[in-house]
Amino acid sequence: MPTVYRSLSPDLILHNGRIAAPDAQLTDGDRTAIAVRGDRILVIGTDEALVPLAAPHTRLIDLGGRTVIPGIHDSHAHLIEVGAKLSLIRLDECQSPEEMMELVRARAADTPPGHWIVGVGWNEGNFRDGRLPIRQDIDPATSQHPVMLQRFFNTDLVNSYALRLAGITRNTPDPAEGRIERDAEGEPNGLLRAKAKGLARRLLPKPSERELISSVVLGCRALNKFGITSVIDPGLYPAEIRAYQRARDTGLLSVRMNLMPNWHGFRDDEHEAQLDCRASELGIYSGLGDEWLRIGGLKMAIDGGTTPHTAYMYEPFEGETEVKNFNRLDPDQLYRYFRRAQELNWDVGIHCCGDRAQDIAVDALSRVAQELPVADTRHSIIHAYFPTEHALQLMGRHHIAAVIQPTFLYWEGDLIFRDVGRQRALNYKPARRYLDHGVVTGASSDVESTVSADPFVALYALVTRKNNLGHLVGPDQAIDRHEALHAYTMAGAWLTREEKLKGSLEPGKLADMVVLDQDYFTVPDESIRDVHALMTVIGGNIVWQQEGIFHDHRP
Repeated sequence: MPTVYRSLSPDLILHNGRIAAPDAQLTDGDRTAIAVRGDRILVIGTDEALVPLAAPHTRLIDLGGRTVIPGIHDSHAHLIEVGAKLSLIRLDECQSPEEMMELVRARAADTPPGHWIVGVGWNEGNFRDGRLPIRQDIDPATSQHPVMLQRFFNTDLVNSYALRLAGITRNTPDPAEGRIERDAEGEPNGLLRAKAKGLARRLLPKPSERELISSVVLGCRALNKFGITSVIDPGLYPAEIRAYQRARDTGLLSVRMNLMPNWHGFRDDEHEAQLDCRASELGIYSGLGDEWLRIGGLKMAIDGGTTPHTAYMYEPFEGETEVKNFNRLDPDQLYRYFRRAQELNWDVGIHCCGDRAQDIAVDALSRVAQELPVADTRHSIIHAYFPTEHALQLMGRHHIAAVIQPTFLYWEGDLIFRDVGRQRALNYKPARRYLDHGVVTGASSDVESTVSADPFVALYALVTRKNNLGHLVGPDQAIDRHEALHAYTMAGAWLTREEKLKGSLEPGKLADMVVLDQDYFTVPDESIRDVHALMTVIGGNIVWQQEGIFHDHRP
């Protein structure tokens, strides 16, 4: 076939399926096939109309009646950490400190003495007795290695060897905005909360550029299996951003990445002048890049989280008598930081878990929006656990988005009752209230701070408001399936200023899509979490598929 004709024909046609396209003029029967040319969607229609468009080079794939949805956009996931932690001990499924200890013992047998052993993802909510582990639980595994077992969020458990290596004793004072947990005699028990984690983490060896690039590649592959085609990776440091660019330049990315450089509220060893330089002196701002790699907003953080009782709340946590300050930055400086970002045309995404932290951030962002209006900002509150009515009104008025993690609702749903009580738990990640107030609401997993990046578990939680134990968490905050999917597709594209480029299946948009094993739109509510991706397509290329399901054929 002459080149000119070949260039006008589809490169890929998926047919005999159900295409979840938004065109109101098409009925379900009109959406059975989708044709792709290059990296863009060419047309959506019936098998009868599209299959005859195939040229000799066109790949035809029979979907067997399966549903196709837009590629999943995870609006807050630490993809590079996902890849890095594939080589670490996985603790997500441990049901006791004893199980963690045995995993450490097994790793110690293959690790040279003196080298760190690191595990990730433990959660006392998964333990049969629900108690927090201490160093005595893991010390029997090894006396020859420093050990660090990272909770899924904001707390590390280290063994006695690591405490000695870090110089942490009964006389070591708690760092500002952190706590060294101690036993009844005042000795450190191995638990390091919030900024106290840095006392030991600073001793971990830094990864090389080659290792960081490998982490990017492994993270992409891991998320492709869930149908994830785009990710916002927040809080990145220069070496990590460089690794992403190296991966992009060498064709190794299989997830479209939006990178948020870390700004205020993270490492103690970065001073304000250095952070201001990061935002101002390169001459760039949010949006630089292409369809594969783009610079997003600046990532900031005020407080911690609810399960370690480090979120900044108006009222104390259950069982406590006072509100404690574990803030990662001075809230009084937020207005100044936000105004500086606005002057430089940076969007800002700020971690806020506590209701008090969210009010402070929203007030400061709103003040900047009024004093220094910019036509199209895409600021966001990340996590956004417990919005007050005041915060909701301002977020809707000034187009401040909420980036929530329904994965937390699913995997930690019972812990929220333990930490804040039943009344406050009713307002936990209230998707319905956000949408009703006109707040753009993006959904995300926040892996590695949760068990899994599986978007269908998260969609289940948004639609049913049930956790993994089947318990309801604020049931009046449920949203419907289309709203939930929008949060995991178009809302993410809006956050990255790419809503005209991706997020829905429409001609002219990027051909990023997922073929499902069940119809997300029609399965019973309880089965939404059992839906899985069978094929993930990015830019018309199949980046992952389950073996033995689909076969190409030619016209």
